Amino acid sequence: MPLFDALARDRKLRLPPFGAYLALVACWFFSFGLQTTLFPGVITFTLGESPERLGIAQAALTAPMMLLLPLAGVLAERRDRRGILFYFYIFAGLSALALAGLLFTNRLSYWAMVGFALLIGVAGGFVMPARDSAINPVVRITGQTRHGRVDLQRAVVLTSTVQFASQIAGMGVGYFAAWSGPAALFALQGVGLVIGGVVAAFIPRLASNRGRSTAHPMADLVDGWRAVVHSPVLMPMTAIMVAIGFLVVGGGFLVLIPLLIRETYGGGFQEIASLMVCFWLGALAANIALVKFRQIERPGRAVVLAQCVTVLALGAFALPMPLWTLYLLVFFWGLGAGVAISLSRSVVQEQAPPAKLARVMSVYQLGLFGGMPAGAVIMGFVVGATGPHFAALIPMGGLALVLLVISLTTPILSVRRAGHAIAAMTGEEIDNAPAE
Repeated sequence: MPLFDALARDRKLRLPPFGAYLALVACWFFSFGLQTTLFPGVITFTLGESPERLGIAQAALTAPMMLLLPLAGVLAERRDRRGILFYFYIFAGLSALALAGLLFTNRLSYWAMVGFALLIGVAGGFVMPARDSAINPVVRITGQTRHGRVDLQRAVVLTSTVQFASQIAGMGVGYFAAWSGPAALFALQGVGLVIGGVVAAFIPRLASNRGRSTAHPMADLVDGWRAVVHSPVLMPMTAIMVAIGFLVVGGGFLVLIPLLIRETYGGGFQEIASLMVCFWLGALAANIALVKFRQIERPGRAVVLAQCVTVLALGAFALPMPLWTLYLLVFFWGLGAGVAISLSRSVVQEQAPPAKLARVMSVYQLGLFGGMPAGAVIMGFVVGATGPHFAALIPMGGLALVLLVISLTTPILSVRRAGHAIAAMTGEEIDNAPAE
């Protein structure tokens, strides 16, 4: 990877490890926040597409991840994760810049938007396991430098806080699409992603299994699946993510909210941007509270309780309410989601076998993103047939049932944090930890 190597060799450009990692996260999620507002806004408001076509377009954002995440997790363990992040951040940035060019020249079409979504999905499929599995070695390297030590659960919560704050900033900028038009903001998205890619080159080298793993990549992939399926903790956490991806994110967040804004409230870019900001402000507030308070000793129980907030919020969407009440509802939904996202991620980071971390994280992420395409497509057709209010009852009931079954049949409610064990390991122990 000559371009990456040329930058990575420059020792004068090294950045504080954890600070650089947070900058990497901030660049991706600022751009993601912009996209969360702009992409469904262009489909729904600019092009005026049907609920069914909105669902298909939203599914295109995540369908590539469903196919790529498991194999990308193996790749992240065998190659320099910094190089993967460098090239796929830039790939995503150039895709956004190309879409901006189409908008500037009035060549926008529905299928151009679908093509852009597929490209971003490909980039995300490679970026997520590389970025998420990097946090463990970054935390360890930080502890060996003058920049101080941070334990894993706190590092995950801080990372989630930066993620939410960056998404909010991106969504807030998306509010101005009503005046600037989406083209300039897609260009800004592209620039942010390219900057993030450059930052990846200046992170210290992260340990990998390159040269040590002689197994066929498919064998490593199957081994990662087995680590999740045979774990009494990782399996229910991943199952909850499947339900969230299929019912809540794909069905509710990506399709239901934009159509509710258009068909019930007659809104546009400003309303979708401000509603998204309210959601992530709630998530940010929850993570600030997690940073300030002591460690959560039973994170599994907290995750289930937080997801119950999502159940109540989805059920409330079925009721007629003024727009200001919808904002309040979405904010409280964000509070619960913020707790659930951070703690579920930290539980998986803590419980995964260190030698299989990237593979386990890719399977966990696959649970979320694997369900999103089908959820988005199905919800598009359901909303088209029944309207957005009645459609909200489907994800509400489905998620409630999943949480009840998992709580009664798995030990998730009794899971205790294990981050202190990982934090106490040395760098060599983490890199050479046994597979089981």
